Amino acid sequence: MRRSRAGWAMGAAVAALLAVPVAVHRLGLPAYYLVFLYFFFFWAAQATSWNVISGYAGYFSFGQGAFYGAGVYGAAVLIDRHGVPYGLAILAGAAASAAVACGIGLVVFRLRQIRGPVFALVTLAVAVALHSLVNNVGYLDGGRGIPLPKLVYPFGLADVQFLYYAGLLVGLVAVGIGWWTYRSRHGWGLRAIHDDEPVAEGLGVPTFAYKMAALVLSGAVAGLSGGLHALQVRYVTADAVFSLRVPLLVIMMCVLGGRRHWLGPVLGAGVVHAINDRLSGPGLGTVSEVLMGLLLMVVVAALPEGIYGRLRERGAVAGAVGLAALGMAAAAGTGLLDAVALGVGAFMVVLVAPARLSGGRWPARRQRGVEVTGG
Repeated sequence: MRRSRAGWAMGAAVAALLAVPVAVHRLGLPAYYLVFLYFFFFWAAQATSWNVISGYAGYFSFGQGAFYGAGVYGAAVLIDRHGVPYGLAILAGAAASAAVACGIGLVVFRLRQIRGPVFALVTLAVAVALHSLVNNVGYLDGGRGIPLPKLVYPFGLADVQFLYYAGLLVGLVAVGIGWWTYRSRHGWGLRAIHDDEPVAEGLGVPTFAYKMAALVLSGAVAGLSGGLHALQVRYVTADAVFSLRVPLLVIMMCVLGGRRHWLGPVLGAGVVHAINDRLSGPGLGTVSEVLMGLLLMVVVAALPEGIYGRLRERGAVAGAVGLAALGMAAAAGTGLLDAVALGVGAFMVVLVAPARLSGGRWPARRQRGVEVTGG
């Protein structure tokens, strides 16, 4: 019954998201609402991609920039240099990212001493090497950047509508892969690798095959999302694509939301994107970065498993407070997206607040079957 309710809830959410462009058009709302949601889908896909290998299996990676960049440039080069239809170019970008991930996995997973910080540094080195390769090879970029032509989209859709639906599709594919992996034998094996890889191997978990599959899936999803994002930015440059912004934000989203569950990256992407977008708009990007850093420190100290774990204890209270804050902000004449950001902020305050501030009304945190006060 519980699974049935969750299935109906997810179906209703998808149906509502499909109807958003129609509602925005009928109500005469700004198209920026669609752009805002497109970026949420983009970050949710990127964060879920990272979490499949780094959250489930515990192989902390800085290679997200390499996978994302391979997808962006795979699609951009095919469209600009060869006139390949954008749909095929995006899929080819995903294949290029999967090939990069496969190459990394074949080398590092064969060498058992490459784990932990060494694995993170190796993946970072691959991103740096790809950046240099793209910057110095004229066919790929040569340091000039690649402008993409204006494309014609099907069904008479405007570019912002097409990108919204395509971003939603890619986001659903990414979250679906994260959900399937989490619930499958593959996911159980990855979590066993995360907890103790030698023991997992001794119990019969095919660790090499499971890690390879997770890394290739992670690369393919990041490349698919990156290839579509090339159409959104329309002018790709190596310095922007291979910067540390994407991997650092993705890691922040997963740590914030929770790395051991498929829903954690989606929650983290929503919180970080909502707050970051509202503060970056009026030129408060630095304030946003400082706030995100402080929030991350609080979550790491108070909620090492991310906000997903706390949702089971305070989700109803936090949701009610967040909706109340959103409603009051909207009633006061605040813009819808600003009201959403305020609601998300209030929601987060309730989640991370110590239990003793509630005077005992919030349940204490439970850990390994033992009730723990505070937090």
